[in-house]
Amino acid sequence: MKRYRHIIGAGAILLLIVLAIIKSILGTVGLAGTILLFVGIAGLVGYVILMLPEISNYFSRRSAKYSTNALASALIVLLILIIINAFAVNNNWRKDVTAAGQFSLAPQTIKVLKNLKVPVKATAFFRSNNKRRIEDLLKEYAYHSDKFEYEIVDPDKSPDIAKRYNITMYGTTVVESGGNREEITTVKEQDLTNAIIKVSREKKKVIYFVKGHGERDIDTRIEGNKGGDGFATAKEALEAMNFEVKSLLLINEDKVPEDCAVLVVPGPQTPFLQPEVERVKNYLNGGGKLLLMVDPEPGWDGASLVEGWGVEIHNDIVLDVSGIGQLFGAGPQIPIATSYGDHAITEDFRNMITAYPWARSLEIDYQNKPAQVTATKLVETSPRSWGETNIKNEKPVHYTEGKDFKGPLTLGVVLEREAEADTAFSEISGKKKKTRVIVFGDSDFATNAFFHVQRNGDLFLSMVSWLAEEEDLVSIRPREPEDRRVNMTKAQSRFVLIFGVIIFPALILLTGVGIYVKRRR
Repeated sequence: MKRYRHIIGAGAILLLIVLAIIKSILGTVGLAGTILLFVGIAGLVGYVILMLPEISNYFSRRSAKYSTNALASALIVLLILIIINAFAVNNNWRKDVTAAGQFSLAPQTIKVLKNLKVPVKATAFFRSNNKRRIEDLLKEYAYHSDKFEYEIVDPDKSPDIAKRYNITMYGTTVVESGGNREEITTVKEQDLTNAIIKVSREKKKVIYFVKGHGERDIDTRIEGNKGGDGFATAKEALEAMNFEVKSLLLINEDKVPEDCAVLVVPGPQTPFLQPEVERVKNYLNGGGKLLLMVDPEPGWDGASLVEGWGVEIHNDIVLDVSGIGQLFGAGPQIPIATSYGDHAITEDFRNMITAYPWARSLEIDYQNKPAQVTATKLVETSPRSWGETNIKNEKPVHYTEGKDFKGPLTLGVVLEREAEADTAFSEISGKKKKTRVIVFGDSDFATNAFFHVQRNGDLFLSMVSWLAEEEDLVSIRPREPEDRRVNMTKAQSRFVLIFGVIIFPALILLTGVGIYVKRRR
């Protein structure tokens, strides 16, 4: 009988192990597996019952008492670990300790996820052996929002699902919300976030760029050594964020179009005609949003567009001799900013760098600023900068007390007030609309040549997003992960191989042998 009970016990344990392996591979054991599971449990219980006399005899020994105490201690430690793990599952905390933060989502992505008002689903079509990167990324997205869900489908194993989505290429991710759908074919955070923005917005807001006065052209791209002064890169970035971008020849219009979410004046070279000025003012009176970017002479200062708002636009060129710009190959005519105002636009820009080639300075005129206007400095240069007023002098320039403007200098000002027109009420809240204006002393920083310099593009997009009342888009955007691979020569690789695989393990082995021999003596 003793012989058979050991066979029963071993058979029951083996059966349970086999069922566990099948479950881990196939995900299910079916009806037959369920029956065998009960058989295995019954066999294990029967084995324990048949072994009760031996078990009772074992625990009557002194050695068994010590073993029992050790087992009880182990069980208590195990119970504590289970409790800690259960608490951690419901109250988890994450910390990315990589230097580049490559396992953390960008602030903008987190804002978008936390502000989702509608459910969004991402379906990624990847082969099972090639899904790790997209799975890690989608898990991070789902961690930050309960309105985001995802599914990873292997097209080879589920061709019916791939056919239903009309998938023709591995590595395609479909993002859906309501009746909206976007497809991406990369594993980039920026592309996935933009797809979520597009499908979760009810309609596109229109951004108008004024032209006809020598402004930056939104369709000019870099071709060879030309096109660096265009705004095509900025336009494409806005369109990726689900904005519609159009040009506006204001002289041909009776007024600023009704669907204008933001009016951008990108570096005018000649003054607006008076009818155009009046159209912009009427637009602002009705709760409009304006981004006015002006350059030093011979550019037009645009002062008549913001008359009565309490901002003074200086006739100067900002020079910076702090030496910070030299780290990026920039001279004094490209001031570098690391100081930003306390505003929603720049709350994520602490310790960030932006650069402004050929800029003019601004100043808030507190004495003449209307009480109903809220004014905030957005960007400031270093204390070792000044606004040179002797623009046309070809001789070496220097700061002149009483003539030039001493740094730190303001390059951007945010202005806000209630709309003045009686009809300017929000359809959503029923309250008076807010007129928002940003005056910036440079337009070059957002051109094709400088858009991707440090955080220039992020600042431009955040300004437009805030003006368009899309606050969850106001943040630092995702960037490509930094390549931090270690490249070694052939000799270095051989040294690592010999030392890590042969010498170091051999030293450990010899140390162990030496200790063993010493103890045996």
